[in-house]
Amino acid sequence: MLFRPLALLCAVAILAALFLPWVATPLGPNIAPWDALPAFDRASIEAYLTQAPTEVRMFLFSFVLAALFVLLSLVGLEKRSLAFLTGVSIVGLAGVLVWRVRETLGIVEPQWTMEEANRLFALANDVLGTGGWAWIGGGVLLLLLGVFDPGRPKPRPAATASRW
Repeated sequence: MLFRPLALLCAVAILAALFLPWVATPLGPNIAPWDALPAFDRASIEAYLTQAPTEVRMFLFSFVLAALFVLLSLVGLEKRSLAFLTGVSIVGLAGVLVWRVRETLGIVEPQWTMEEANRLFALANDVLGTGGWAWIGGGVLLLLLGVFDPGRPKPRPAATASRW
């Protein structure tokens, strides 16, 4: 990938989202996904994952994909397809969750105007913490890099010595 440093930074931001607060609440401390893990033992985690909805598994799988992308890019073996897959899993999951919340709350169909987008962004900014923004932002950028990155430049052939 030509933009490997940027893609690596996006994947690291996704992984950092595990440790950053996700939901801004006025009632108490913000919660990070990593803070919830010590409350479970291995058996309860395995039981939860087998019964968890697909969205939860997809959420956890996005971190696995980001970690795989970081490891591969550190050794120079990153692939655009993995960047695309990581990004599309995050953006797709975020879109599905926003759509379901909208349906659950009975909000009318979006109008797709700038005013509507600004209002939705303001509402999301009130709820999401830095971890949520790092996860979504890293996913969007990885998706874009997976689609539009031209790849590494091709090596030029070695110049041949001329007899003249």
